[in-house]
Amino acid sequence: MGIILGSTFFLGPRIAMAQATGVPGITASNVPVLISGQLPSATPQSEEMSPNELTASITAGSSYDDNVFPNVSPRQWDIDYSITPQISLEETRSRIIWGLSYAPGLQLSQNVLYRNYFSQKFAGDLAWQVSPHGTLSAQQYYLVTTNPFAGFSTTQPGPTISPNETIYVPNIRQTMLLSNALYSFQASARTTMGVGGSFEQQKYDTIPRTGNSIPLLSTQLSSGKAFISQQLSAREQLGFQYSLQVMKFPQADARTTTHSFLVFNQIDLSSNSSLTLYGGPEYSLTAGQVVLNLGFIVVTIPVNTTQWSAAGGVLYNWTGQRLATSINFSRRVSDGGALLGAVELTSGSAELSWQLTPSWSLSSTISGAEDQLLTTNGQLLTYSGQIGLRRQLGRRLEMRFYEERLNQTGSITGFSVGNRDVMGATLTYSFLRPLGG
Repeated sequence: MGIILGSTFFLGPRIAMAQATGVPGITASNVPVLISGQLPSATPQSEEMSPNELTASITAGSSYDDNVFPNVSPRQWDIDYSITPQISLEETRSRIIWGLSYAPGLQLSQNVLYRNYFSQKFAGDLAWQVSPHGTLSAQQYYLVTTNPFAGFSTTQPGPTISPNETIYVPNIRQTMLLSNALYSFQASARTTMGVGGSFEQQKYDTIPRTGNSIPLLSTQLSSGKAFISQQLSAREQLGFQYSLQVMKFPQADARTTTHSFLVFNQIDLSSNSSLTLYGGPEYSLTAGQVVLNLGFIVVTIPVNTTQWSAAGGVLYNWTGQRLATSINFSRRVSDGGALLGAVELTSGSAELSWQLTPSWSLSSTISGAEDQLLTTNGQLLTYSGQIGLRRQLGRRLEMRFYEERLNQTGSITGFSVGNRDVMGATLTYSFLRPLGG
């Protein structure tokens, strides 16, 4: 599961949050959710962090994985131990909203199947009202971990810039950097336009073997976009986005360039729910498609090909006082999650968060995806289900239990069917401190 964790040294856009808080000056740009670079959070209102607050915590946990290396027989299990301190800040001012989260940690393997080391998670967000009609936002995510299920933290990158997290990879060291910036300008009372860009880099250690080690595919991705949005009514926006993306796989000197033309429609169904539909053609040019055969080596199939495909998706979010849910479905050209070259990715997920009582909370996520190689018939099919239960033991202490089931199958030569069951528990001690407004 080429999974990554969010982080930012330079922080990411909080346009959606800015609109929700009604902070003077920040609400001038009606930037659609699809363009903002962040997915709406499935967090009940009762659990949302206060806008001016510092949170510090320390978490100790352990997890059991019954198939650490999915392509190795016999199956190898392992128990992971970790301890992670974290500090988070959220602050709202008249022209700036920003947040920051940093979590260094130590991860240990009981069976020493992968290297023990210090992890790094760094996340944050920023929305700055540069002028009466212009807003600048920027994101940067950073992660170093051996946990393939680390996931993003408080902020999730949007579907048009997020990396491919649908493929499950072994518990090896991975490093991810994702930067995103957007400048939006409200040209009139109903018209908003803007330009932005992003840069993403993913690197992986090699898969350990008794003989030669097996490399996973590193990825480098650069993209730019421009959009225009028209407010049709108080609750509906219609717009267009053009984006250019250049995806590189340095190990095999391969690249895929895409041009996408998306029409989007965002409807605020109520004060606490929204629906976004988007779609359009996508043109891709591929030179040197790469396939990773886990049983042998990285294989490069020399090709130079172009193709048109359909891109699009659906975003839905509903937030109540104690219950929240979000749905995300998308189809686009993406990276192959460390195992493949460029793929046509069709994926969907549904997330639910429910505060059962003042002390108990439940969370659940289901997801599925198809990764289809652009230039061959190879594909991977993945699906997963996760459930977590959190218990507040006191004002500052909480415990969480979770379990996740992951299945993966495909028609890539040398890649066998794999599935994993992961379960674990964490204990977190935290305290809050209000910040000056």
